[in-house]
Amino acid sequence: MKNTTYIHLPNIVKEKAEMLVDAGLYGNMSELIREAVRNYVEQQKISTVDLAVELYKKEKVSLGKAAAIAGVSYDEMLDVLYLRGVQPKFEPTTKNEGEKELEKAKRLLK
Repeated sequence: MKNTTYIHLPNIVKEKAEMLVDAGLYGNMSELIREAVRNYVEQQKISTVDLAVELYKKEKVSLGKAAAIAGVSYDEMLDVLYLRGVQPKFEPTTKNEGEKELEKAKRLLK
């Protein structure tokens, strides 16, 4: 399944990109954009541990998923979080969160 992402490029960037395609350096605009994004991501200085901590802090991933992103065990991820002053969340903090977790667990058990 392909994901489609739409972007808007400022005219000057679009014109330069089109010149690169017209010159034959890229097969098409999609190829150029894919390579540009891939290069940008590879050049980022953030470590996988830093990325995992930030995603966990923003509640975008679970503790287990954060550990997988960081390439460490669950227990090691706990240590990383504690060392960075991030309090791991082990239980729902509101009734609404608890109800959501209960419904999710019920669906998993079916």
